[in-house]
Amino acid sequence: MHTELTSAAGSRAVQASTRPTDLLAIAEWTAPTGAVVLAVHGEVDTSSCSVLHDRIDEQLRSAHHLVLDLGEVDLLCAAGLTVLVVVRERAQLRGTVLCVVARTRPVRLPLIITGLTGVLDLHLDVDEALACGRSRLTSEDAVC
Repeated sequence: MHTELTSAAGSRAVQASTRPTDLLAIAEWTAPTGAVVLAVHGEVDTSSCSVLHDRIDEQLRSAHHLVLDLGEVDLLCAAGLTVLVVVRERAQLRGTVLCVVARTRPVRLPLIITGLTGVLDLHLDVDEALACGRSRLTSEDAVC
C-alpha cells in the first residue's frame, strides 16, 4: 500500500508517504550463539505491522531462538501488540524461544497497560535476551 498526500504549505507542496517500508525498518543478524536478532526501527502501526509479522514468521520457520529488539521503536499500537501475541503463540508451537527487547517507554507502556509484560519474555537489552534464550535452550526448566 502506498499513499501520498499533498497539501499546500505556504507556496510549496509537501508530500508525505505512508508506505509501510517508510515507517518501519528491520535489520537482521545472527548472533554467535546462533540466535537470529531482528532489530526493529520506526513505527509499528496498522499500516506497518504486517511487514513485521511476515518477517518474524519467516524467521520462526527455521530459528530455534529469535530475539525481537524493539529498542528503536517509536510507536507500538494495538495492531503491533496483536502481532506480538500471535508470533509468541507460533513460536511456542514451533518450539522456538522468542525473546523481546523492550526498554523504551513507547514500547513498555503499551505492554504494561495491556498486561503483556506477564505474557511475553521481555528483556532490557539484546545481550540479556541472548543469554536467557541460550539457557532456555539448554535447560527446559530455566526461567529468565
